[in-house]
Amino acid sequence: MSAQERLDSILREGQFRAYPPFGATTPCVCFSESPPDHLKYLIGSRRFSPWGIVTHRSTLLTFGGGSVAYVPDSVYGEFQQAGLGHWSVRTAQGSTWMHEREWRLPRPTGRAGIASVQAILVGDINWRPSLVEAGWVDRTTGEPVTGEEASPYAEPIYELPRLWRESVIWVWDPRTETVVPYGPSTLC
Repeated sequence: MSAQERLDSILREGQFRAYPPFGATTPCVCFSESPPDHLKYLIGSRRFSPWGIVTHRSTLLTFGGGSVAYVPDSVYGEFQQAGLGHWSVRTAQGSTWMHEREWRLPRPTGRAGIASVQAILVGDINWRPSLVEAGWVDRTTGEPVTGEEASPYAEPIYELPRLWRESVIWVWDPRTETVVPYGPSTLC
């Protein structure tokens, strides 16, 4: 999936899918810690895509997440032996991970629901997520119905995902290398 497709999937489903990080077996949702002014480095120099979900560290801590330990090989092995490989990253010579401050949210079930977020980051002001089914209406009367079995004239109603409508949207401006925030429902 492209970064846009992955974000679209997260917003449509209202949940994260967790996968085991490199060298670990426990599925985790992984986050890169970065204040807004540091995004310039991640997006520009590190070539990260400006597409994602923005949350607070305190939120991750509340749900059992935490920061990753960057450790030498000898200590990394101890993390692995203790079954905590998902909390560590090796920093052997030549490691390319030293620039990161990663946080992980372990999710053995492979999924994590999303109630709310601080913001949604997108790289194109004209992008919108896929519409989701929001209910049914009788097209002859305009009245809500419970589904297609309720009326031969029932048709689904579609709208932008709840998280998109309720969240602040940060649009990456490559010209100024900053984010431009838009209030909830502004880009609907």
